[in-house]
Amino acid sequence: MLKLFVLPADQDPVPLSRYLWRAGIGHRILPDEKTPGHAFWLVNPDQLPACREALDAWQRGDTALVGQSKKQSPGLTFFKQRPVTLTLMAAAFLVTLAFEYLFGYLVFLVVSFTPMVVEGRQLVSLPLSETLTSGQWWRLITPILLHFGWMHLVFNLLWTWVLGEAIERHQGSLRLILLILFAALVSNSAQFLINGSSQFGGLSGVVYAYLGYTWLWDRRNPGQSLGLTPGLVVFMLIWMLFGMTPWSQSMGINMANEAHLGGLLAGLAFALLPWRSGPTNKRI
Repeated sequence: MLKLFVLPADQDPVPLSRYLWRAGIGHRILPDEKTPGHAFWLVNPDQLPACREALDAWQRGDTALVGQSKKQSPGLTFFKQRPVTLTLMAAAFLVTLAFEYLFGYLVFLVVSFTPMVVEGRQLVSLPLSETLTSGQWWRLITPILLHFGWMHLVFNLLWTWVLGEAIERHQGSLRLILLILFAALVSNSAQFLINGSSQFGGLSGVVYAYLGYTWLWDRRNPGQSLGLTPGLVVFMLIWMLFGMTPWSQSMGINMANEAHLGGLLAGLAFALLPWRSGPTNKRI
């Protein structure tokens, strides 16, 4: 990281920090080791010219985002800062809406991990080879968009926002896309290969990948923490273990346990890759 300046201890660093984040400038605020104050550190030195431009605008009192129109709508700005997270949530909502109210099981047949056929009154999953040889590669990913009931959807969208938005905001859209695709592939494959059925769906495998990635990232990069709280880690792990017990089934709660575990392991593995520290600043 590159040290920029030290803000006096009696000045609130939050407004400037928010402005820099909105301008896409990755930074950290740490106690200064020499003088009382808030030291601003630039995460990516390549952003130094853009950071100087932003700081000059801030000193002039121009708090509009550098390089952006002052008339840009707040909603558009909000979307541009987290496009992958919002698009994923919208896609899951629309697919579930179509499944619940519009096209029923036909949606299931389109997004399931492998093609399925109707035999009698039952859906029968075809082998994985049917997905691969037929060129229907999207099926390896699309089960994450389908949810069985609105409570299932809301629960997963909540954690998709809480965990995924932080990753995208701090580390960029490109890294989040790669994590989603990797987590979907691993968690969906684990669920199918162990159970042999394509009758599953939901974002929970991706959510557990977010959890594993964020937890390990924070421990490997304490100066670049994504802010995951220990309480959330404990809750999510207890919930996953609960789903593996007979108690959950006796309560009518059927969880994709293999997808949860596969997603968690995928997130941990993803955090071990040689990522550059700090935001990627790559948007789509």
